[in-house]
Amino acid sequence: MAATMTQKNFPPGPKGSPIVGSMFDFRRSGTLDFYSDVWQQYGDVASAKVGPVKFFVIVRPEHIQHVLVKNPDKYIKGLSHEKLRVAIGNGILTLEGEKWYRQRKLMQPVYTPKGIRPFAEIMTEESQHLIERWRTQLPPDRVVDINQEMTRVTMKVISRSMFGIDMDENFREAAQALIMLLEYTSATTNSLIDMPLFVPTPTNQRLKHAKRVLREFLMNIIQKRRQEGLQDDLLSMLMSSKDEETGAVMTDEQLHDETLITFFAGHETTASLLTWTWYLLGKNPRVEAKLHAELAQQLNGRTPTLDDLPNLTYTRMVLDDALRLYSPVPLLARDAAVDDELAGYHVPKGTMVVVMPYATHRHPEFWEKPLEFYPEHFEEAAVAQRPRYAYIPFGSGQRICIGLHFAHMEAALILADVAQRFQLRLAQENEGKLTYVGVARPLKPIMMTVTPR
Repeated sequence: MAATMTQKNFPPGPKGSPIVGSMFDFRRSGTLDFYSDVWQQYGDVASAKVGPVKFFVIVRPEHIQHVLVKNPDKYIKGLSHEKLRVAIGNGILTLEGEKWYRQRKLMQPVYTPKGIRPFAEIMTEESQHLIERWRTQLPPDRVVDINQEMTRVTMKVISRSMFGIDMDENFREAAQALIMLLEYTSATTNSLIDMPLFVPTPTNQRLKHAKRVLREFLMNIIQKRRQEGLQDDLLSMLMSSKDEETGAVMTDEQLHDETLITFFAGHETTASLLTWTWYLLGKNPRVEAKLHAELAQQLNGRTPTLDDLPNLTYTRMVLDDALRLYSPVPLLARDAAVDDELAGYHVPKGTMVVVMPYATHRHPEFWEKPLEFYPEHFEEAAVAQRPRYAYIPFGSGQRICIGLHFAHMEAALILADVAQRFQLRLAQENEGKLTYVGVARPLKPIMMTVTPR
């Protein structure tokens, strides 16, 4: 094997400086733009060096399959996820090895389509609350920051689904602490050097305060469940989960980390998906008209239910193509735990491999109209012709996002409900550029005019 691995040494990429590599380009461009430039200039398998870290950048479906699906034990969430562990602990998103396997096995039944079915009612209730607020409380010009609006409604959905409470109204300090964690991960995502937590910088002090607030909040709820009995929420379902072989249940510490991660990721990603969907619909009247026609035929103005979703095929296609163009997580990082070979190149142990859905989803080899909003990409015939791993908005393989069914259901119900009652248009020019801060957020606020239909 060693002989074949030396046939090609390292993929092409920017030369950079002898010591810092491409660090200055990385800092100037930002994470996502830097990797996009590397792909466009050097091809589907490229490499770069930023400071002491060597990267592979891959975008082809067969290479993604090699890393995420066929060899998950060779490519792990190591140092590449350390900053996330600092903020949100050791849960299913950040664990590795046997500990991850046990947690995933415990949690998987909770997040199946059947397991999350009871939470559809909460999603439509919060959609109705949003609609009523837009009808009665918007200012005369009816202009909103759509990302703020979608974040607000998805925060309500996840807090009610997880704990049976509305954080937005009753637990403002905990909600603010969660926002602080998001801001911390955003600030550190694009930084190469961070002060250790024991150094009392303002950022570290805010992070420690936010973690204390959230820990007290979450542990109080967990203890209350232990004392008063389980309820009809995700926390209670997680507390009831048992290992089939050992009968073990999650400790309070495990419940703390898993609920925090679900909270952290469970509203931010869906808010991002809905934000970009409204943006794309506002710029594409043809797609919007087809969506409205389907909703009129299938729902005729009534609030959608879970049973309606199989019939809302174009609605799902709209969301799928929004996910293609603006995946909430446009980059996935893995660390090579052992030496390997990828696309004929030697991958030394310790190399960081960056899987780039952002580029894969825009690759002209796999998409008819790669840069356009074109839901017809997801017609049955088109999907059948495309490589399986050309579309991975929730990752793939054994570590595919456990909450994907929850996110799909929530986004579809909210979109179908709100789109029947309001038309959204850009209130000011916005090029749709995004910034990568752990998730894909709008670079500039997307201000939209909300008009009743």
